[in-house]
Amino acid sequence: MPNIFFMVMRRMRAPIITLILIYSIAVLGLVLIPGVDDQGRPYQMGFFHAFYFISYTATSIGFGETPYAFSYSQRLWVLCCIYLSVTGWAYNLGAIFTLFNDQALKKAIQYVRFNNKVRRLREPFYLICGYGQTGRLLCKVLDRINIRFVVIELREERVNNLALADFHSDPVFYAGDASNPELLKIAGITHPLCRGVLAITGDENVNLAIAMAAFVLQPNLVSVCRCKNKAVADNMQSFGANKVINMFNAVGQRFQMLLHAPHSYRLWNLLSDFPGQPIAALVRPPCGHWVVVGYGRFGISMRAALLKEGATVTVIDPEPQPDLLPEQFVQALGVNADSLIAAGIEHASGLLVCHDHDINNLSALATARAINPKLFIVARQNLRDNHLLFEAFKPDITSIRSEIVAHECLRAIETPLLAQFLDLIKQEDEAWAKALSDQLALLCDHTVPEIWSITLDAKNTAAVHAFLASPSPPLRLAHWINNPFDHGYKLQCLPLLRVHGDELQAWPSLDTQLTFGDQLLFAGNHEAQSAHEAMQEATHLLDFARTGKTEPQSWVFRKLADWQQGK
Repeated sequence: MPNIFFMVMRRMRAPIITLILIYSIAVLGLVLIPGVDDQGRPYQMGFFHAFYFISYTATSIGFGETPYAFSYSQRLWVLCCIYLSVTGWAYNLGAIFTLFNDQALKKAIQYVRFNNKVRRLREPFYLICGYGQTGRLLCKVLDRINIRFVVIELREERVNNLALADFHSDPVFYAGDASNPELLKIAGITHPLCRGVLAITGDENVNLAIAMAAFVLQPNLVSVCRCKNKAVADNMQSFGANKVINMFNAVGQRFQMLLHAPHSYRLWNLLSDFPGQPIAALVRPPCGHWVVVGYGRFGISMRAALLKEGATVTVIDPEPQPDLLPEQFVQALGVNADSLIAAGIEHASGLLVCHDHDINNLSALATARAINPKLFIVARQNLRDNHLLFEAFKPDITSIRSEIVAHECLRAIETPLLAQFLDLIKQEDEAWAKALSDQLALLCDHTVPEIWSITLDAKNTAAVHAFLASPSPPLRLAHWINNPFDHGYKLQCLPLLRVHGDELQAWPSLDTQLTFGDQLLFAGNHEAQSAHEAMQEATHLLDFARTGKTEPQSWVFRKLADWQQGK
């Protein structure tokens, strides 16, 4: 860690020495030059009076000649000292202004402040490496659900944007290289309250370095890493990354689920979205002939999903594609009518535009819709700032890169049970998914619900009391739906998953009897989540939700209640 004091003293060494020499020479001259007192007798000024006089004279305060009026020799010397001291102070002030504009010193001060802020954190937080589009979105969501975060971002302009962002809590951030293990340590990766690290920079090699550092410095930490190719993903997992997000694979898997099981996709997307967002309507893409404009990694992943569902696909791309047959490929940018017609857009049922540039995607979309207005359109949006343009064109599905990665990150850090439940969704049929989606939509007035989990273990005081101290009546899942403050009302929540040992029970019945060690996953509104938190900490609230009776809490009131009942 840089020592600010020694950095300043090293830069100010020459100006300070110059000023000391000027003062020393001025004081020494006044001591040696004789003066005259008020009686006309010779007078020799002492060092204290000389230093006192030079101190206020050199700083242009000017109290006058002291202790007696000066002789001509003294005044001549003082005149020289005034110009010398003014020059010395000008030199020092210039050095100070230059010092405070020095980027190295500014960086050192920011480094020390950042370290102090991280050390003073007293609540759980996540370390986010990268403040691009995904990072900004994640920070907003974490701030909305009252989870603290620490951000490391290489680009200074992004850090400045973070400093000006409107967050409820004071953000902790630093502009630096997140692949530096020493910086990760300062940022709190070994902090006891750090709950996880999210490596979501645009450079997958930096993300790999972060995964390696997290594995070495804090092996048990939740680690979420973003990558672009399989080799890097395998390398990340070898370093213990809990979740590796390949955006292009994630898009392909989602799209294939949408084609194959639209209700399951809607449920999966509903539970992966940010709480409070409107629930998306059911979408059913056709499975006929599709035209894919842009054949990068995004297009390859989406084409593979279409082919698995039996669709025929023609690709348009400006680069040659030797792996595709001539009838499957048109070499063009895909923004003009000729190339789209050559790809069969006139009789196509769907269009997928997935260039790296939004303008090309919008141009291809507009041209294709003019030729075939009935097209089902899936558009890739690269920049969130272009949302107004995409909303104006109204594609059936808009795939936003940053949102996809942010959803995957949120799923990984929110609760492990949610990831298990989302895997179970793929095993259920469409009727089951539709019924659960409809229930969740009604639960929170067609907005995405909050997700939380409860573990009935030794840390859960109320659960221990319910199982041991008061085992009758047995604790059932329905008791967690009862309002602990008003027994006549139900909480706006729904159990999604019960984990009992190795057994996973999706959407369990409310009559399910619970046992010690069970893990429960709920979806609902914020009031229900707060009620569950209170029920886990206060035994009388869980008892009230279970029995509907208010039991006395103290020994005195329990004895009084027994006496009244004639016991």
